[in-house]
Amino acid sequence: MSVQYGFLAVLTQGPAYGSQLQNEFLLRAANRRQLNAGQVYSTLDRMTEQGLIESAGETEDGLPLYRLTAAGAVEAAAWLTAGPRDARPDWDEMQDQVLVAASLEGADAAAVVADYRAAFAERIRELTHDADSRAVLAANRAAELGARAAIEWLDEVAKALAAHPGALVQPRCPERPRRGRKPAAALE
Repeated sequence: MSVQYGFLAVLTQGPAYGSQLQNEFLLRAANRRQLNAGQVYSTLDRMTEQGLIESAGETEDGLPLYRLTAAGAVEAAAWLTAGPRDARPDWDEMQDQVLVAASLEGADAAAVVADYRAAFAERIRELTHDADSRAVLAANRAAELGARAAIEWLDEVAKALAAHPGALVQPRCPERPRRGRKPAAALE
């Protein structure tokens, strides 16, 4: 789900085409190694069907541009200003959301960090009070250690954000990715 929200967040900077969104997301979510083109375009198709993005015309060389709809702008703003929507926060989703929020002007990365920290702290409280058997204890201990590692990382990010406000904000990459999906009509 974070790829969809990451794309919405990148689109707060203005219209973009598929490969451009892929490139921007990967630059901002440095924890990600790759994102395949099939995932990019299936995500864009799904976002269009959900009414979160719409056509914004095309580039000079015919690549379809996408922009946020009003509903997409609301979703992007919510993702850029608040932490997890799940009681069991996910490590990869957390990194994507924190790193992308920290890279965009107008996002509230500090609030995202604080919300994740609170969610992981609550998760630790739940895990340390739920030990019915040795198997549950071992699984809970692993999850607890993961939550503690997340809090440690979040604390480091919070310090960096406080010490250097805006230092992680990145403008849109000036390099244009060379590939992209042509509209279906152009392929015929």
